[in-house]
Amino acid sequence: MDEVMRQNAAHHQEADNPVKRELTCSVHFTNPKFKPESSLSSDDELGSVTRLVSKPEDLELEHVFKRTAKPGALVYATNRSLLSIGYDFEEARDWLTAEQPQKEQLTKVLRYMMETHSKATVQIDINKMYFNCHLAVLQVYSKFFMELEQTPVVITLPEDKVSQKAFMLIYKWMLSDEPYLERKDILNVFVAASYLRVDDLLSHCWMYFDDESCFNEETACILYLDTQCNPALDVVRNVMLTRIHKFLLTFVATRDFLNLPVKHLLYLLSSNTICVNTEVEILFIAVRWLSHDWALRRVHLLKLITCVRFSLMPLWYLLCVRQQEPYKLLNEIVNFSDVDEMINEAIASITSTIYDSQLEGKRVDHASLLKGSNKRMWIRDQACPYYHRVGCPNTRDIRYAHFVTYLKALQQQPNDSFANVQFLDLDDDSECCNGVRLI
Repeated sequence: MDEVMRQNAAHHQEADNPVKRELTCSVHFTNPKFKPESSLSSDDELGSVTRLVSKPEDLELEHVFKRTAKPGALVYATNRSLLSIGYDFEEARDWLTAEQPQKEQLTKVLRYMMETHSKATVQIDINKMYFNCHLAVLQVYSKFFMELEQTPVVITLPEDKVSQKAFMLIYKWMLSDEPYLERKDILNVFVAASYLRVDDLLSHCWMYFDDESCFNEETACILYLDTQCNPALDVVRNVMLTRIHKFLLTFVATRDFLNLPVKHLLYLLSSNTICVNTEVEILFIAVRWLSHDWALRRVHLLKLITCVRFSLMPLWYLLCVRQQEPYKLLNEIVNFSDVDEMINEAIASITSTIYDSQLEGKRVDHASLLKGSNKRMWIRDQACPYYHRVGCPNTRDIRYAHFVTYLKALQQQPNDSFANVQFLDLDDDSECCNGVRLI
C-alpha cells in the first residue's frame, strides 16, 4: 500500500504536465497454440504473458504471441486483413468532432457504492454482529487487513480488542473526508486502531492526547482513570499522569487515589511539577495511600519515603513531629529507624544552611529555604487550614488530622476551584501569623 501511495503521489506531481497519461488495462494472455509437451514448440514461444494494453487491437493474440520468422524462411502474404494492407479504421470521417456522451465519474460511483455498502466484499464478525464492508476500504487504512494472507468472506475480530461500537466508528472514519472523533469514544477507538494498525487514525487520536487544552489537570486525571486496566493504553496513561499539577490535592481527596498503582504514586511524589502548600503534604499523601491497606502496602514504605524531601519541610515541624503527631500510623512511620535518620539529616542540613547564612550576614527568609533545584511548585490555597510560611514556628502544630480536614473541604469546593489557586510568591517577605518571628 505504501508503494501504491508513492505512485499516487508521483501521479499528482505530474498533474501540471500537459501530456495526458493513457489509461490501460492489465491483461493476462494465454497462448492457445502453445504446447509445452510438443517438440514442435520453439524455445522462444510463450505459453502466457501479462501486458498493459490500451487499444482493442492490442488484444489480438497474433500481436501478442507473434513469432519471428527464421532467417532465410519465406513469408507468404496470403489471407491478409484490410488493416495489414493499409486500411486504417481509426481515420473515420468527422470522428474527432463528434460529441462524446458524458458518464458518471468513477470516483463518484465508487464513493456511492462504498457509502451505500453496495456489493460489499467482506463481513466483519464481532461477537456475532456482522458488518458488511468493502475490503478495499479497510486495506487502504489498516495494515491488519492489508497484510492478510487470505481474504475470507467473513473475518472475525476479538471484541476485547475491537468493540462493535469502535469498529463502526473506525469504518465511518475511513469513509469520511472530514473525520471527527468524540471525546467519549476516543479511548475505545484508540485501542481498536492500535490492534488494526490504522496509523492515520492513531495520529488523529494523538493529536488530541498531545493537546494540553484538551487534556490537562482534571481532564487528564479523568482520562488517566479511564485508561486503567488496559495495557494497550499504558503510554496514554503515563502521558496523562504528567499533566496533573494543581489538581493533585483534589485527586488525593478522592477514593480513586487510594487505588493508584505504586509506580504511578512514586512518579507523582517524585515530580517537581506537582503543586502543594508544603512538603509536609507529600508525607501526608504517602501516609494516606499506605493506610488504605497498611498490611499489604508497608513493603513500599521506604520507596515512598525517599520521595519526601524532608529538607524542604519547616524546621519546627521536623523537630516536633516524632513526639507530637497523634495519628498512630504516621507516628510509627516517622519513628522507623531509616525515616528517623532522614529527618535528622534534614534537620542538620537546614540548621547548617541557617548558620552559614548568618555567618555571611545574609537574611534567612522563605525564599532561601525553598528555592533550589529540588523544589516543588508551591501554592497558597486559602482553604488550607495549616498553611504557614516555612520558617514560622507555628508549623510545629501541623497534624495529619488537619490534612484530612483539608481534603474533606476540597471535596466540597467548586469543580474549578483548583485552577484559581495562586502560586506562592517566594520573593514576598511579608510576615506570617501576625508578626510571629521567623527563623
